[in-house]
Amino acid sequence: MNREQIIKGAVWFFPIIFTAGGLFWSVNNTSEAVSHLDTEFQSHEKLEAHPVSGSLLETLMSEQRAVRIEQSEQAVNISAICQATGAACR
Repeated sequence: MNREQIIKGAVWFFPIIFTAGGLFWSVNNTSEAVSHLDTEFQSHEKLEAHPVSGSLLETLMSEQRAVRIEQSEQAVNISAICQATGAACR
C-alpha cells in the first residue's frame, strides 16, 4: 500500500467509525429513555385514579354550585325589576 491509498482509506474509515459510534450512543440513550418512560407508565397505570382528579372534581363541583346559586339570585332580581318597572322581560 502506498501513502495515497492509506489516506483514501483513512478518509473513508474515520467518518464511518464516528458515525457508527454516534449511532450506537443514540440508540443506547433512546432505549434507556424508553425503558424509563415504560416504568413510569406502568406505575401510573397501577393507580386506581389520578391523585389530582378527586380534589379537582370537588373544586369544580363547588364552584359550579356557587355559579348556579348566583344565577338563581340574578334571575330573581331581574324578575323583580321587570315586575316593578312593568317591562316586558323574557
